[in-house]
Amino acid sequence: MEGALRSRDFRLLVAASGLSALGDELALIALTLKVAATHSGLAVAALLLAGLLPLVLFAPAAGVIVDNYETTRTLAVASAFQAMAAVGLVFATGLPVILMLAFLLGTGLAVANPALYTLVPAVVGDEHATAGNAYLETARYGGMILGPLLAGTITASVGSGAALLVDAGTFVLIALAALALTVRRRPESAAEEGTKGEARAGLGVIRRDALLTVAFTVFAAVILFAAMDNVAEVFFAQENLMAGAWGYGLLASAWLGGLVIGAALIARRLPDRRLVSALLGASIVLGVAVGAAAAIAVLIPAVILFAVGGAANGVQSVSMRSLIVHRVEDRYRGRVFAAYGGLTNGMQLVAIAIAGGLLAVPLSGRTVLMIGGIGCATAGLVGLAWYRLLPAEVRGTPEPEPPGRHVHVSVPDSEPVMRLPDAPPVDVTSDR
Repeated sequence: MEGALRSRDFRLLVAASGLSALGDELALIALTLKVAATHSGLAVAALLLAGLLPLVLFAPAAGVIVDNYETTRTLAVASAFQAMAAVGLVFATGLPVILMLAFLLGTGLAVANPALYTLVPAVVGDEHATAGNAYLETARYGGMILGPLLAGTITASVGSGAALLVDAGTFVLIALAALALTVRRRPESAAEEGTKGEARAGLGVIRRDALLTVAFTVFAAVILFAAMDNVAEVFFAQENLMAGAWGYGLLASAWLGGLVIGAALIARRLPDRRLVSALLGASIVLGVAVGAAAAIAVLIPAVILFAVGGAANGVQSVSMRSLIVHRVEDRYRGRVFAAYGGLTNGMQLVAIAIAGGLLAVPLSGRTVLMIGGIGCATAGLVGLAWYRLLPAEVRGTPEPEPPGRHVHVSVPDSEPVMRLPDAPPVDVTSDR
């Protein structure tokens, strides 16, 4: 892995991951402040919805694009598209135009994320994907931490327009980094299937793989309950911990710090055969930590427990993405990673609606937080029981992937990309 870490391509991917998260947070904070200054809270909610919806709606199409076109160029084009949308937002004034451009910004992200994820194993090799994903997640969490601070500082001193210009600059840098990569991931030929069949082929791969079915089901449930916690957290800090905005910021910072620890210190050392059990165990730990924080309702223990929950969340993310690499053949990874992104953001949208309804009942932030924690832990326990019921050969041996169009990965003038041995193919047809 050290050789891969020293490679120029991997450093560019890590930088792109950090810049992507930084740009996302810059845009979110700057746009929220811009809209909130002249519009209602309903307009802010519409802004958040406009940014998230494309990640759900266009996930299937984004996966097809990533798998059907050369991936580094796809990442470059998507990032350049985001840069243009960000520049447009600098000069946008009316709410409809802002919402439309925010939607376009999210559309570019729907393609850029799976493109970036599929390039990791192409650069470091499938056998180093877990460690590679851990470093990318660490960079992403670093961007998530710095982004709000930078956005707030620039907006307060210069204005939201300047923050959005910096955001556009991050996308330009990502596009340049993509073009500078030497690795190439390209399809051998155009798809023979129709677009609908191609888009659903990734879902077929997930359904036919017992371990991926367990992992995706549990991950979806955990995202649903954990995102409910995100909504309730501010009320928990203000009403139950009596810590106000400062306490809310402390809880959020503890979670982000835990994410970094989980990805950088724990997840990158996971052996491939432990990815599913690590994902399920982390789900249980996350739920117990959040539930305990709500039950105790004291600031310092809550902060510590949120850090533990964040670390478990970091392990979850790395385990899930690495599991996709090891269970899915390269030609399907763009679609499966897009499904992963669509699932994550779709569950977040549902969770926001549910949490908002529960808080309007009204339930306290502490109660909603406990519901979220219990839900996460229960999902992990059910998933663990489900996993144990699978045959030993399924739990210990990767299942073969369906035959079809091959994707070649080549690295000009460098060491060949290491690959795991191919499993014997089975016949799988895409649903239409």
